[in-house]
Amino acid sequence: MNTKVFFSYSLSALLLLVSCSVDNDGGISENPKEDFSRHNYVMATEDASDVDITTFFSFDLKDINPDTVYDLIGQDDLFTNSNPSTSSGQLSFGPYVFSQAKDKKGFSSSPGLYRLTLNQEDEMFIDQELNVSRANLFPARQIAIANEHLAYFYNEGKDPYKIQVFDPTAMILLGTIDLEPAIRDFKPNAHWTDEAGYNLIRTGSFALEVKEGKLYVSIAFLQEVAFNLISDVEDKFYVAVVDIQTQEVEKIITYKGAKNVGFYVSENKATTVDREGNLYFCAWGWNQFNQHFPSRVFRIPAGATDFDAQWKIDIEKHFGPQRIAQSIIAFNGKLYLHISDGPYPFSVDQDITMHYYEVDPQDPDHLKRLEIPSSDYSDRMNVFSKIGDKLFIAVPNVKDGKFNGFYSLDKTGKVQPEIHIANKYRPTRLYQLKAN
Repeated sequence: MNTKVFFSYSLSALLLLVSCSVDNDGGISENPKEDFSRHNYVMATEDASDVDITTFFSFDLKDINPDTVYDLIGQDDLFTNSNPSTSSGQLSFGPYVFSQAKDKKGFSSSPGLYRLTLNQEDEMFIDQELNVSRANLFPARQIAIANEHLAYFYNEGKDPYKIQVFDPTAMILLGTIDLEPAIRDFKPNAHWTDEAGYNLIRTGSFALEVKEGKLYVSIAFLQEVAFNLISDVEDKFYVAVVDIQTQEVEKIITYKGAKNVGFYVSENKATTVDREGNLYFCAWGWNQFNQHFPSRVFRIPAGATDFDAQWKIDIEKHFGPQRIAQSIIAFNGKLYLHISDGPYPFSVDQDITMHYYEVDPQDPDHLKRLEIPSSDYSDRMNVFSKIGDKLFIAVPNVKDGKFNGFYSLDKTGKVQPEIHIANKYRPTRLYQLKAN
């Protein structure tokens, strides 16, 4: 991992959050767009020299020539740019993008829930916010949407042991789900706070997902708060199974051989549910400064609420020690992974090359490499976006001359470039916004 990026994350985790203003920079209009029949694709990018700067570009995909390299900022006849001072959102729903981090006027990111949409000038802006925290350490947070009126998110600053329930359309809080009693019953000797009084147990920071009437919530038992550090003696990943109808915790399940999934920034979503109802977890294996675990993919099968001990994709078995799978998505009956070519050095400046692979869940020991150019690392993003009948795949590269943009994969297996952009912007997400 780039040293500058690594210490940027560490600093974010240590700073106190002191701002929750939602005024948009640059005088962005807050008149929401109503006609999403045009200019409704939105690409989120991070500046190649500063990953904390996220810029959104809206455009019409039909106007894009995949053989042209677009400068974006300099081509405002095709691309409308805006910076509403949020990170790229984890997911989109209808006309909205949901983000859980905002950076404003030099302050550290304010955790909460921010809903973005396009205005009538095709710029992205924050139209609603919920549950913004003040003066707390910056943790990772996850979002899960069940339907247009029921969704969930985690915000440690408001309550570290509760999951917030909200209506994503009305953008109102509906209540909370309290996991503390179940955690106390499950682990009576757990350490809840450190000597300074900071929380050592996080719920929904690594994984938050909906499957077959249940909400699955990760539980992290930390050794240290600031770096999401998990003890070397720990060898399990913990998940609370919550019944959506009753909002009761049914049980806490464990998977031995993983400590966490994904990366601890909120942009990265390390879970995916396929069309059959299988829920997959993608573990990097990274554990900050402590011992790392092997990267692997594991699952809770369709029709079940326990981990499948007999199924896994073992990344090191196929690619060698310290290789990692960094992004995951289920699409058209297959799984797609973003995997490092060589050892993944988590804390040093070094070139990291990643490739894209397809896996049939019925044959998890066979990984097929896609005909897509290699990319840089992408720790702040999940490179996959499902839009319509296609899977769009971000290919981030900051070096001049290397492809930087998006490829797509359709349901027939055809792979093709969709948009090629200048290397000064790393693509992080692609959305197609639609009217409700």
